[in-house]
Amino acid sequence: MPKIRVFADTNVILESFRTGCWAAICNHFVIETVEKCVEETLTGNPGDPRHVAVPAADLKAGLAAQHPVSRKELATLVLSNPSCSTLDDGEKHLFAWLAANKLLPSQVIIVTTADKAALVASNGLGWLDCMTSLEDLARQAGVGRGNRNAFALQYREDWLSSIKTKIRLGIIP
Repeated sequence: MPKIRVFADTNVILESFRTGCWAAICNHFVIETVEKCVEETLTGNPGDPRHVAVPAADLKAGLAAQHPVSRKELATLVLSNPSCSTLDDGEKHLFAWLAANKLLPSQVIIVTTADKAALVASNGLGWLDCMTSLEDLARQAGVGRGNRNAFALQYREDWLSSIKTKIRLGIIP
């Protein structure tokens, strides 16, 4: 059975490195992202106590692909889906690539993000059911409970489920 394709945003990649589950997830899934997310992952302020240093070689070794995104793809996404205009650059680039390539919705492709605005935008695009948590990916990849318990709230399945429910009920517009 072929591995499931997973498209990850910057924050998910950083959290998977911070908690030590990047390699396991990459071994279990086909992890893809866009060039902007790779750039964001490898930069940042090393003086920030929340900064996660990611070795470029480890990141690139785990990625099956890093896709370029054109200005036209970005413009098309934002003009056709105004809710995407406020997304962070990484999520905006990721959604633009996915929209341009018409991969979603899909039963065999999933996206992982911990950004509430991106989840709202995914609903507008018809992709909310394709969104999954880092915790769920880690569980499927066999990552132990100790590592999974280290995830920040927004990377957990119960947080994602709650946000999805609130979006569907119109509590989060």
